[in-house]
Amino acid sequence: MKKVLLMLTCVLSLSSCGTLFTPSKQPITFMGMPETRIYDNGKKLGEITESGTTIIKVRKELSNKTLIAKKDGYKNTPVTLDATLNPVSIINLTNILAWAIDLGTGKCCKWDTDVVEIEMEKSKTEN
Repeated sequence: MKKVLLMLTCVLSLSSCGTLFTPSKQPITFMGMPETRIYDNGKKLGEITESGTTIIKVRKELSNKTLIAKKDGYKNTPVTLDATLNPVSIINLTNILAWAIDLGTGKCCKWDTDVVEIEMEKSKTEN
C-alpha cells in the first residue's frame, strides 16, 4: 500500500493539470461568407463552407494569435484570437514544475471565444 501511495504522489506531483485534462488544440467556429479561407502564418487552416460556417481546431498558445481571412474580391481581414487563463491550470496550485509544463505546452491558456464572425470588405479594383 505504501508503494502505491508513493507512486501516486510522484505521478501527481510531476504531472500538470492543463496537460492532463485539456487538449492542445481548441475548436473554433468561424462564420462568414462561403469560400473564405483562414490562414495562420501562410498555412491554410480551413475554408468556410456553403453553410457559412466551419470549425477549425487551433493550437493553443500563451499569447494572442492573429489569423488572416482571405476571399477573392475582398480585402484580407485579420482575425485575432485572445488567449486567457485556462482555469484547469489553477489546480497546479504551488507546484512550480506543473506550472512550467503547462506554460511550455501552452495549455495553461485557452482561446477566449469559441465563435468568430468574420466581416470582410470588398477590395477596390482599378479599371
